[in-house]
Amino acid sequence: MPRKFKIVAVSLILALFPLESTALTMGQFASVCESYQGKCSDIPFLQAYVGGALDLVAMLDEETDYLDQIYCNEASDFFDVPEIIHFMLSHKEDYRDKNAMLLVIRYLEERGGCPAH
Repeated sequence: MPRKFKIVAVSLILALFPLESTALTMGQFASVCESYQGKCSDIPFLQAYVGGALDLVAMLDEETDYLDQIYCNEASDFFDVPEIIHFMLSHKEDYRDKNAMLLVIRYLEERGGCPAH
């Protein structure tokens, strides 16, 4: 990755996120995608964000068996980060001002393959 791109990417991320801890909105998530010249799902920051959301769900599952209610598909089909990012972007307008992780959860619920829960 060219040095100039790294500097621009880090500057963009720092500009989008204040030093205080706030949730990443779907509008901010989409803004990062829109500023990138390639595929949104290739952005390491967004891959890590979705991966972190999946880790959070896995932790929740350890305590509550949450995934047993929504996860009936093969793991390779279900935990597809580029597909999750695509799903998130296809719903960005409805969630623009909401926490972007809500769309990760929505994806899991819609694509989990289990009968209505």
